[in-house]
Amino acid sequence: MEVTKRAKTEELAQSKVRREIKSFDDGGLWAEFEPEGIDRILSGEIKPKTLITGYGLKSIGFPQRGALIAKEMLSVFPNSRYAKWEFGNPYSLKEVMGVAKERGCTSLVIAYTNAVGHDEICTVSLMNGARAYLRVLDLIPREDIPDQASPPRRLYPELHMDLFTSPASVGTARLIQSLFPKVTHPRRKNVACFQNQNGHVFYRHYWLHVEKADLAGERPRVTRKECGPRFGLRLTGLSKVALDTGKEKDIFMPPLDY
Repeated sequence: MEVTKRAKTEELAQSKVRREIKSFDDGGLWAEFEPEGIDRILSGEIKPKTLITGYGLKSIGFPQRGALIAKEMLSVFPNSRYAKWEFGNPYSLKEVMGVAKERGCTSLVIAYTNAVGHDEICTVSLMNGARAYLRVLDLIPREDIPDQASPPRRLYPELHMDLFTSPASVGTARLIQSLFPKVTHPRRKNVACFQNQNGHVFYRHYWLHVEKADLAGERPRVTRKECGPRFGLRLTGLSKVALDTGKEKDIFMPPLDY
């Protein structure tokens, strides 16, 4: 009886916390998520692995760009794999997470066009159940980047996270960082940059190319070539997923057209 009463009290307290989250700038936005799992990735103890999929979702009345977005995300997140799903099949989140776990993944990224026509990726941490809905803005695929560079896939990028200063933005940054293996000996040739500006996160990926000097005594010239893709992200929803059942609990979920 006492255990049941305590459980109800804790549930009421958690519900109260959730009701108090009224914006993505709230300092308690990420408070419900255990940090230990992501800490182990950020420290280099665990090497992250990501399953990327289109999940079989269809947007009614809008072109579905999930496959294109997923293809580009494969080049963004190192050590990622793509899983193709047949459109229209009623896959549950629990089933898709199960496939990701079977493949030893630490994260799941679902790319799709939502019901009101916005391109999005949904990132699920299989370490703590954080499910972030991220609007994909102004995506320029790699093939459309002028003079595009192609760094070797085996060379993980050095990750730069800029201007993530508020507690809420730090939570977003940690989720993004958990998709990248820790680079212990950066060569400063392959650089991935995420910059936070007024609630938008802008992504750029560069390859630093060193050209030999033409004349003796001159310093080598370093040129920066963009690898692509180029895009922005905006957090549009956050929920917590039970990793065993797939049941979802909203933290802050504005309308789809937010």
